[in-house]
Amino acid sequence: MHASSLSLFATGNQRASRARHAILVKPMRTYSRYTVLALTVIVQAAISLVQQGFGSIVPFIAVALALDHAHVGLAVAATSAGSAAFTALSGVAVDYFGERAIILSTGLCSGLALIAAAAFANFEWLVLCLFLFGVAYGASTPAGGRAILLWFTHNRGFAMGIRQTGVPIGGLCGALLLPLIAAHAGYRWSLAAGGLICIGLSTAAALAYRSPDGADAAASPHLRALLRGMLRIARSPRSIYVNLTCGVLVSAQYAVLSFLVLSLIARAHTGIALAAAALAVAQAGAAGGRLLWGALSDKLFDGDRMLPMALICVLSAVTLWWLAALTGGSTALILSVALLLGLTTAAWNGLFAAVQAEIGGADLAGSSLGVGLTAIYGAGAIAPPLFGLLVDHAGFSFAWHVLAVVTLLGIAPALAARRLLRAQVSAA
Repeated sequence: MHASSLSLFATGNQRASRARHAILVKPMRTYSRYTVLALTVIVQAAISLVQQGFGSIVPFIAVALALDHAHVGLAVAATSAGSAAFTALSGVAVDYFGERAIILSTGLCSGLALIAAAAFANFEWLVLCLFLFGVAYGASTPAGGRAILLWFTHNRGFAMGIRQTGVPIGGLCGALLLPLIAAHAGYRWSLAAGGLICIGLSTAAALAYRSPDGADAAASPHLRALLRGMLRIARSPRSIYVNLTCGVLVSAQYAVLSFLVLSLIARAHTGIALAAAALAVAQAGAAGGRLLWGALSDKLFDGDRMLPMALICVLSAVTLWWLAALTGGSTALILSVALLLGLTTAAWNGLFAAVQAEIGGADLAGSSLGVGLTAIYGAGAIAPPLFGLLVDHAGFSFAWHVLAVVTLLGIAPALAARRLLRAQVSAA
């Protein structure tokens, strides 16, 4: 979408999203902040339908295109690579054009990329289209996170956790819907359906979104100032340590979402229906976990986001070790492991969004989230192919054990970030 079109669409919203003190404005009495929260969840769920549910149709794609595990990992990594390449600029775009314009353009571009991916049954074409999908997908979190920062001055961790449930909700719907379509019409129709849903829901949410009262009168920042602010955040030790921890956690998350179905089929000897159901349960656990960890960070940990992240690293490692040993068992056991994987490896995202938005503040919330997401998507682009190579050469059990050990490496930077953030609060 051309910049001038974005500017026109952002009228009445652009200044609000870039206000120097927009975080302090009062919401409109006739427009609830919880309406905004619901809209951001809907948008995130729509755009995450395929991104998070892709693992459920991996068996269909692998058979149709004759792929090994390494090539499956490359297909998964394409989305993350696209996001990593452009998310930092997307964050600046959110601060410059406003979250409403970016929500609209993100939904349209993501949906069109998925529809294009369905046009040809070719691996290289699929990877290219998923890369373009990732470019658009990368702007969804900065836009939604910016909206939450503007509308919520209290219980922001819980609100951000609710917004982030849109990711696993989309994944849950994708894990149930996409393989059903693929089984009857092929994986290409699954991608096309996901694209149409993304376009429809994102457009409706963008048209319904409103800015808080009092924000329109604020001055607009200069693009050069936004870029300088983004670079300052990128060099900040606080942001670096946060991103190191989240890079470790996202590696575990993407490996689980991409390979859980294949692992259960190969090692636990489940059918594809039970394996897909396990992925859906993991996504449900992720949705509940993001609410739980967000609420705990606000109430039990008094706004501390990093200590819960360190705890998640420990719990994720334990659960991955259990998955590595899983070679069979009852349906209840398999679904229980999947639920715990969701509650741990895929439940930290709301904490990340909250702490990065708070690091950036009202001026640079989108830019701060963009910087953090660039690091996260970069790790997400590297992890699935490496995990696939480990599986091809040493099997799933060894690969899950290695990932469990790697996950523990996220504890140290989490505690270092916590120390710096607490020192900043004390100094203020």
